[in-house]
Amino acid sequence: MISVSQVVPGGFRTVRQAVHAAPEGATISVAPGRYRENLVLTRDVTIVAEDGPGTVLIGSDTGVVVEVAAAVALSGIELEGTDAEQAPVVVGAGRLVMVECAVRGDSWAAAFAHGTGGLVLRDSLLSNPSGAGVVVTSRAGSSVHNSTFEDLGTSAVVVAERGLLDVRGSTVRKSGGNGFYLSGHAEFTAVDSGIADCGDKPAVAVEDHATAVLRRISVRDAAGLGFFLKTTGLVDLTECAVEGSAAEAFLAEGTGRLSLRDCDVRRSARYGMRFAGTATAVLQDCRVSDVEGTGVAVEERSTVEFHGLEVRACRDDGVQLSSKEEAVLHGLAIRDCAHNGIVVRGANARFEALEVERAQRAALEVVADGHALLRGCVVRAAGGPGIAVSGGTLTAEDGDLHGCGGDGVVLADGASGVLTRCRIRAGGGHGVHIAAAAKARMSDCELHGNDGDGIRVATDRDVVVRDCSLRENGGSGLRQQVVSTSIAVENISSSGNGVADTFGTAQAVPAAAVPAEPAAPRSGRAAENVPAEELQALVGLENVKREVATLVNLNRMAKLRVEAGLSAPPMSRHLVFAGAPGTGKTTVARLYGAILAELGVLESGHLVEVARADLVAQIVGGTAIKTTEAFRTAIGGVLFIDEAYTLSAQSGGTGPDFGREAIDTLVKLMEDHRDEAVVIVAGYSREMADFLATNPGLESRFSRTIEFPNYSAAELVTIVRQQCSRHDYRLDERAAELLLRYFDEMPKDATFGNGRTARKTFELIVDHQASRLAASPAVATSDLTQLLPEDMAFAQPIPSRSTAAAEGADVGR
Repeated sequence: MISVSQVVPGGFRTVRQAVHAAPEGATISVAPGRYRENLVLTRDVTIVAEDGPGTVLIGSDTGVVVEVAAAVALSGIELEGTDAEQAPVVVGAGRLVMVECAVRGDSWAAAFAHGTGGLVLRDSLLSNPSGAGVVVTSRAGSSVHNSTFEDLGTSAVVVAERGLLDVRGSTVRKSGGNGFYLSGHAEFTAVDSGIADCGDKPAVAVEDHATAVLRRISVRDAAGLGFFLKTTGLVDLTECAVEGSAAEAFLAEGTGRLSLRDCDVRRSARYGMRFAGTATAVLQDCRVSDVEGTGVAVEERSTVEFHGLEVRACRDDGVQLSSKEEAVLHGLAIRDCAHNGIVVRGANARFEALEVERAQRAALEVVADGHALLRGCVVRAAGGPGIAVSGGTLTAEDGDLHGCGGDGVVLADGASGVLTRCRIRAGGGHGVHIAAAAKARMSDCELHGNDGDGIRVATDRDVVVRDCSLRENGGSGLRQQVVSTSIAVENISSSGNGVADTFGTAQAVPAAAVPAEPAAPRSGRAAENVPAEELQALVGLENVKREVATLVNLNRMAKLRVEAGLSAPPMSRHLVFAGAPGTGKTTVARLYGAILAELGVLESGHLVEVARADLVAQIVGGTAIKTTEAFRTAIGGVLFIDEAYTLSAQSGGTGPDFGREAIDTLVKLMEDHRDEAVVIVAGYSREMADFLATNPGLESRFSRTIEFPNYSAAELVTIVRQQCSRHDYRLDERAAELLLRYFDEMPKDATFGNGRTARKTFELIVDHQASRLAASPAVATSDLTQLLPEDMAFAQPIPSRSTAAAEGADVGR
């Protein structure tokens, strides 16, 4: 080892002398002191502070302090350069590794890696009030681990040209520019790092053709944008968070491909996320809350696909869609926004499993020739209309709109709408309002308890109302205000409404002139039988139907006893639904609530479906609040907890068990509100038995467990036939026989989806039919409806597990 000391005789007095004399690979130990010199390192050496970090400073007022063109390591050394034109550390070739070092500059950069040079910083500190921290243009591969950048005049980390840099476990504080800035064809990875108190530049900027992979990057209190993404390259963000940005938290304006997974936005001043340009973005399980402006905006020609997005407490709209490209949104939840929940403006949007709660204006507004397709929509307590369409189109399937301040659905200004299996209840206006020049088709819909008409028709355009139930609305069940022959009404059930129905070819009667007398049911059946009949029409589930019928009869007799002045029998309405997925548990829960509402046992009978994530918080005390909020939304109806056994699943750690806190809270709420809400817990049979054993009060709260068996092969074929009938297809009998064998041989393991499997199989058959017909030179109308054995090429005999295992073993050999 070579020693350097300014006070001990016999050694080298300067580091430069020691380096000049050192052989290749030598270690130089430097005694404490301040060494004013410039080092040019062209051979492999290691320079170590003899007494550890903070005891040795090497500095210079002019030129580069350390210039590297070899394999060099520095440990515990402080470097200081005050030359305004030169970076203190420059690596043009070779590799410089700095461990527990500090670099202070007063130039355009504190450290610069270029050419073929690589820079490695570990547990180090960089500051530079006049410029950047680290600038990398080299592809040699540089990294920064567990280091800190502070008091920077411009950007903390710059990767440009074809630079390559990896940052992990590092922190940026008080940067006058960007925290991370990427340009050119840079490739950048950052993990477990934070940026705080930046200037008015974006905390993270990715421009030109740069690519970035960012994992668990947090941005706090940015004076400008959080993430600015304007690149043609790929940007992949996972578990990144922005809190307190003065502009957009995420702004994408480029043409690149973006992936955001489990990202979080809180308290941004403009937008939470905004996508413009022609970027293609996929979001998974992201959250936006407490935004001063709009939560998420998709503009210009951006293409987005959302899988799980929660937007909460925005001062403007929750989501704005105006891109010319289709937007696909799965699992979007919007709550407590001060304007509209969603605005679709001239855009084409497809929503799967949409939830909008407590939007102060409309839950969904479609304008300027926009189109919205909704499959599975839940709207609660909108301040204005639930869905308002003006000059656009709406297609809604399986919707549930409850407690809207205005009309449930309003179609105006030439709008058109198709509503299928939608339930619109307890609104402050009409259930559905079809205004002038609008068109509508409604089938299998339920409109009850609205303050206005169930359906109000004020258009002379085509209106079709088929198989709908209109009950207990303040106005008419169905009121036609314009004389027209363009309305078609078939098989509706209308009863208990405040005003008689008026529709057809007779002169339409103004609202004020209609006599206030209840209208008779037009289908000849009592409206309260509709949910019960729908239950009985379900495929299979015979034991489930018997159990529910028994419960309904018990509730009916209990009500009669109370009305007769007798005491009500002791009974609990809370239930356990045990069985595999896809066996109709959610559907039966919805119908059970509707039946109890018809009996007057529950106020509305609406269904609120929740899972563990909706009940459990990750902070002490938060779970009780979250569980109570979810329970209160179900007051008057049914709280359906899917996979309830996950609440009792142990995490394996030593921290608090928040799932059990949710169970304890539920037990108390179920007792306090036993006459106001029904709780149904669902999941696999064995797991549900274990779940009931986790709390002494649970088993007593749930008096009955209803088993949902797997569907038989014949029942699955029946479900496919129902899908065919609903979508104007006909299943050839030979294809039905093949389908029966296919379902019979299908493994009924944990991946088996029962009814969902049947519906997916139907979609697969239709796909095969479309491919078959596309190859035909001529296609007749009858061909479009026929599903033939040729369309079931996938339904070949399924090998047994033993056969499959043997075949796998042969391949292995």
